[in-house]
Amino acid sequence: MEEENLILVSHYCKQTSTSITFIDSLQEYGFIQVLLVEAHKYVYPQDIEEIERINRLQEELGINLEGIDALNHMLQKINHLEKELKITKDRLLIYEPS
Repeated sequence: MEEENLILVSHYCKQTSTSITFIDSLQEYGFIQVLLVEAHKYVYPQDIEEIERINRLQEELGINLEGIDALNHMLQKINHLEKELKITKDRLLIYEPS
């Protein structure tokens, strides 16, 4: 594992005025992955966007993490259903070309 590609949680929290407990909560809900390396917590750079998205939802809309988890679950279901619908439409085109 290349530690230079990881972001130190304490540094990120200090720079963005985000609490470390918020990051821990995001990990508990499975939104992000926190790595423990030599007693220091790190996150992957691609998780920063998710941290900021969830933080905005909490601040701007007042949604708690349980609500965000429910929203994410519903969005995943919608995406899955949209993919299924596209596959079904593509199959129908075989029988009824436009």
